[in-house]
Amino acid sequence: MEKGICLISIAPLRNSANDRSEMVTQVLFGELMEVLEKKKNWILVRLLNDNYQGWISAGQFSQLTDEQFYSLSKEEQWVSNDLVQILENKTRNFSFLITAGSTFYNCENNVFNLLDEDYIFHGNMHQLKGFDRELLVNNALLFQHTPYLWGGKSVMGVDCSGFTQLVYKMSGKLILRDATQQAAQGEMINLLHEALPGDLLFFDNEHEEINHVGILLDTENIIHAHQKVRIDKIDHQGIFNTDLKKYSHKLRLIKRM
Repeated sequence: MEKGICLISIAPLRNSANDRSEMVTQVLFGELMEVLEKKKNWILVRLLNDNYQGWISAGQFSQLTDEQFYSLSKEEQWVSNDLVQILENKTRNFSFLITAGSTFYNCENNVFNLLDEDYIFHGNMHQLKGFDRELLVNNALLFQHTPYLWGGKSVMGVDCSGFTQLVYKMSGKLILRDATQQAAQGEMINLLHEALPGDLLFFDNEHEEINHVGILLDTENIIHAHQKVRIDKIDHQGIFNTDLKKYSHKLRLIKRM
């Protein structure tokens, strides 16, 4: 099975091998993937961090040897905590912008070597171990007013579960991609007053299907991606939209990751 890595800022992962196909998620700089199938200029991949599958354009996929892939997968990882920041390739003398949640390997003083090329990251990073709940809440607040984008996972646009996955990664913990998958993880919290800031709240539709997720800020407020990343009131019934002055989402369950 061939292996690869994303070496550009953001690569869309699509539902089928077509530029017009639905974007199901995004691959960020430094994320590893395995090849499942090839079709003309498209590659079906599975992301290492969350096992999510989709089609990536072949020109946005950088191939790795098995040795490189397994070496990187075992190395200590750091994550960008700046919404947008400059990453400098010292070896080839160019710089480009990357977004929060990008992955770096074996960093020392913001310097790292990746595939025999030296990089300097001109921003803040957090090691991908040791979950920091206070940092999570602060990271979530950075995304206020970010537009909603189906499949999005950056400050340029996020969907509800892409937002929660990204903020958790920035804070030291990997979780799955979709709201239904996230709802199956973690420890069940029975009552809202028992929840802590950073816990995930899940909401369902009239068919009792999980269709939304947000991050608890405190006993009365939630931050979530709905039209944009916004803060609304929360109680045992659900989310009370402060603009519409009515409930927009019905609370189903609470999880501590």
